[in-house]
Amino acid sequence: MRKKIRGMLLLLLAVLLVQSTAVLAAQKAGEKGSDPDSAERVYDMAGLLSEEEIADLQEDIDRFEEKSGWRVFAVTTDDAEGKSTTAYADDFFDLHSPDEEDGVTLLIDMDHREITVSTCGEAIRYLTDQRIELMLDKGYTYVSKERYGQCFIAMLGAVSAYYNAGIPRSQYNYDTQTGRTSRYHALTAGEFFTALLVAILVGVIFYIMVKAKYHSSYRPYEYNIRHNGRMSLRVREDKFESESTTQRRIQTSSYTSGDDSDSSSSSRSTRSSADTGRSSTHTSSSGRTHGGGSRSL
Repeated sequence: MRKKIRGMLLLLLAVLLVQSTAVLAAQKAGEKGSDPDSAERVYDMAGLLSEEEIADLQEDIDRFEEKSGWRVFAVTTDDAEGKSTTAYADDFFDLHSPDEEDGVTLLIDMDHREITVSTCGEAIRYLTDQRIELMLDKGYTYVSKERYGQCFIAMLGAVSAYYNAGIPRSQYNYDTQTGRTSRYHALTAGEFFTALLVAILVGVIFYIMVKAKYHSSYRPYEYNIRHNGRMSLRVREDKFESESTTQRRIQTSSYTSGDDSDSSSSSRSTRSSADTGRSSTHTSSSGRTHGGGSRSL
């Protein structure tokens, strides 16, 4: 009887030990997935990627992050939790990168059937609206054929290329909620040394001119009042003869609608050209500023 009880106790203990081990393993796995400092950057929650694609994409992201210092996430989902695709991408970045504001989320949202790019921090300056549209063009080429891994690879390649190209000289942030703009300008090394050289040359020239003026033999101008001080008066009379007034009505000319159209077209063209460096921004639910764009599948 004692042996039977002892066997049952050992069996119960073994079952409890196995369950405890399974619970601890599940908790660690969950903590790894939600840890902001985790090196995991690919979250295939919609099951669209193969293990090989995830590994290749993770490797490419690691290399880019080492070069740029940004955080980059490649995410798929089939449940946007009731949010818009843009809001989901913004919140995902904010949740998984609370201590790093520079970065990008690349999202394939099968819930809303959209692909989106969400930028934050320094990435907003690099990835302007125009560049993001080109990125989405590249991504759409593959995602429309259900080649989801290639979609991420193409967009990540564009992010890296634009990072190497640098921030456009005409770049500015435009807050779509407040209408405020924030322009970017940084002196290049060439501009800095050119300005320094011009300043030095101007200073040297000014110094030479002042020094020459004070060392020259200066003689004041003397006016000979006796020789030049002569005055001659003449009498002149004007006689008024008659007055004649003529009135004529001048009709005002009107501009044709064609001229207005050309002017308007030119204005639109100018604005369109100026917008090539624009990065549209908005505020996410966490209060961070984000840029980005989306494309329907």
